[in-house]
Amino acid sequence: MFSVVAKLRQSEGLKHSALTIFSYSFASAFSALAIILISRLLGPIDFADFSVAFSLSLILNRLNDFGFSIVIQKIVGGEWRRPKINAYLSLVLKYRLVISLLLLLMGLLFAENIAIYLQITNPWLIPLTFISSLPVSYFEISQVTLQSLAKFKLAAYNYLLPSVLKFLMALTVYLIKIENVPLILSLYMFSCLPGLVVAEWLKPSWIKYQLAQVFKKEQTKIFSLLKHSAFALIASGIIDNIDIIFAKHYLSSYEAGLLAGVSRIAMLLYVVAYSLATVLNPRVTAYHRQADFSAFLKKAWGITALAVLGFFVSLPFAPILVKWTIGPEYLAGMDSLIVLLAVGFLSIIVVPFGATFYAFRSNRYFSLAAFLQLAIMLLGNFIFVPQLGLTASVYTRLVARVALLLLTWAMLWWSYRREFGKK
Repeated sequence: MFSVVAKLRQSEGLKHSALTIFSYSFASAFSALAIILISRLLGPIDFADFSVAFSLSLILNRLNDFGFSIVIQKIVGGEWRRPKINAYLSLVLKYRLVISLLLLLMGLLFAENIAIYLQITNPWLIPLTFISSLPVSYFEISQVTLQSLAKFKLAAYNYLLPSVLKFLMALTVYLIKIENVPLILSLYMFSCLPGLVVAEWLKPSWIKYQLAQVFKKEQTKIFSLLKHSAFALIASGIIDNIDIIFAKHYLSSYEAGLLAGVSRIAMLLYVVAYSLATVLNPRVTAYHRQADFSAFLKKAWGITALAVLGFFVSLPFAPILVKWTIGPEYLAGMDSLIVLLAVGFLSIIVVPFGATFYAFRSNRYFSLAAFLQLAIMLLGNFIFVPQLGLTASVYTRLVARVALLLLTWAMLWWSYRREFGKK
């Protein structure tokens, strides 16, 4: 027993995973506290403008990324030759600069049209959203680069910096009662700039970007990976944020603000799901024997039982949580919160079953999962929200998550039988 514990303590991979989970959890906690303070300060109506701009920026982050973060993880993380690493990083930076420029131009050209669609009266909010999304995206990919270069400790500590700054900013504007939405959004989004500067400074001195150089072999390898990663990554960004955008278009600002507020509470469960995935995905990747899968699936059903229990236990405390966090003004969104809590616990249930596809090396599952959820979210919000209002928005997300769980179970059953036979 003690020898096993000692081995675990000496495991570098385990230490790095634990550190990553720690930094992400604390960063998410600080960011969540910042959003809570902002929601209490602004109230549902103004918070709707902030949230729709924030949701749009998150989608833009994924478009800016375009799957390149996954490319860096898979290629740079497994590469030891410095010229090759320089080549890949140079190509990634070159392509991302082009994408960023195109998105920025589109945002500036169509800012008025987007503002009209989202019922935003402040003319500066949309251009500001497109501009402020850029440093966030580049900070995140700089962090991925540090992790791929085995700078886990530095990356983990640096990940905390922007979130702490967000919290301090939110606390400041809350205490002195600054209610200017564009200013708050700017301060919130640009809080990542110090982290971006630090991340670039922490990179090894031998990394030199060669933007004018042509790397044909490396370019081919990058494009082959992007075919699988780009769609899934962009789709996930749209899936997580599109309901706020549709709500702001079809519903009143008050209703959109209620949805945005209660969504931020339910988002805490997504943090749990992410942390769980961070632990399980690398472990399950190494599974090959049927006995390992069978034992793991028993644990997965145990997590399912705990999640179901957690949902029912959380229900009586939901109104108290709303009052203590985002404020009593958002109690009108309690029905929506209950549905979104169900969505959050379903996300936790999906994680262990979805992790098995890393062992099965099934890119098809991740593509199908992204496509299915994206189709349901787009169609549900487009067709039903104008007719049924806020209820349709949250139930669309619930249907999408239930569909994901059923797809996961069905493909897992098929993959398991294909891999190990009918036993």
